[in-house]
Amino acid sequence: MSDSKKILIAKIQAHQGLKGWLKIYSYSETPEKFSKYSYFFISNEENNYIQLKVEKIIFDKNIKIKFENYNSREELEKYIGKYLYIENDQLDELEVNQFYWEELIGLEVYLENDDKIGVVSDIIETGSNDVLVIQGNKEYLIPYLYGESIKKISLKDKKIIINNIYYE
Repeated sequence: MSDSKKILIAKIQAHQGLKGWLKIYSYSETPEKFSKYSYFFISNEENNYIQLKVEKIIFDKNIKIKFENYNSREELEKYIGKYLYIENDQLDELEVNQFYWEELIGLEVYLENDDKIGVVSDIIETGSNDVLVIQGNKEYLIPYLYGESIKKISLKDKKIIINNIYYE
């Protein structure tokens, strides 16, 4: 198994029936993305990741998943409430100037005049556009509008430059 970074994608909520099915809560933008994954990772009691191979996924009111070699509720009891992860290389390729949230959290935020105002601590999904939560000498909420409020993002430099207007 690869030692690449794991990305949180879902939480196992509950059993679904008696034959090894689980109900999943997705953190993915679109739950249908789950259908392209053939395996997930879960952290065991020793905080090591184990790979779970997907047997089948069903989408209806909820996402239901069945893993290979698990055929009863009892076998899966230890996984209820646990999180599912994927590896970086399982993520979709993004277009230019598109980023995953996890890439933005922790980046330093600067104004156009190079004054540092803080670090991205969280991102809030609002429906119309996401909002960056920046922790500095106080908390700032900056709308994530690339090209408008967000002037530049450099993952290499671990830096975001924002339009001064959104800071004042």
